[in-house]
Parts: sequence; structure tokens; C-alpha cells
Amino acid sequence: MPKKNSKPVAKKPVVKKEVVITPKIPQIRENTKMSKLIELVQESEEGLTLKKISESLKWQPHTTRSALSRLNKTHNIGIINDKAASGNRVYKLPKKEG
Repeated sequence: MPKKNSKPVAKKPVVKKEVVITPKIPQIRENTKMSKLIELVQESEEGLTLKKISESLKWQPHTTRSALSRLNKTHNIGIINDKAASGNRVYKLPKKEG
């Protein structure tokens, strides 16, 4: 409860500062399964099936799909999946132009 003889106090103007937020892209450490996954996909020109990736990393297929998805979202690597002539999905990097 304010005092009866208190005077109203003028509020100071609010100064808004422009804040620039830069997204943090997590770095991938060396000798981890995630770095091995990137190496596998980079080395393969024709792409790798989910089964080949899972067997080489000793992961279950759902873990492999999750890791591939996470790499695209957090690191913007650009792994694409296409259907091969055999009907299996093939994960690969897009071909570089030039």
C-alpha cells in the first residue's frame, strides 16, 4: 500500500536492443559412431543401404534411421535417400557440381 503523500514516479523509457541469435551447430568429434556414419556415407558414391550401414556400425535399423535424420537436421549435411533398382532405400550425399 503506497504512502498517502508519495508522488508518482515517472518510468524510465525502455531501450530495446537488437539481439542477433546465431544457431549453434554442434561439432562432430572424431572417432565416434556419428563420425564413422558420415565417413561411410561420404566414401560411398552409389550410396549405402540401411542394412549395410547398420551392420558396419552394429546398430539396429531404427537407430540408424534416427542418426541419419539427426545429421540432416542438426548438421545440415544433406543426406538423401533414393530407391534403388533393387527396391531398397539407398542413403547418399548429393553429387557435387563442377
